[in-house]
Amino acid sequence: MENNETQPKTFVEMFLELLEDRFPWLGKNEPASGADTVDRLNDLHEVLRKARTVGQRKKSTRR
Repeated sequence: MENNETQPKTFVEMFLELLEDRFPWLGKNEPASGADTVDRLNDLHEVLRKARTVGQRKKSTRR
C-alpha cells in the first residue's frame, strides 16, 4: 500500500482540498450564509494573489 502523503498531489486534488477547507458546506445540503461566502471568497482571493506573487518572484530569481 502506498502512502498518499508522499505522492505529489494533482492540481485538481489541491484545488478540491482548498475548496473543502475554505467552504466546508460544499457538497452538503445545508443553507450557506451569503455574507460568510463572500468573506471566504475574498479571503481565498487574497491568499491566491499572494501565492501567485510569491511564485512569480521565485521564477524571476531562477533566471
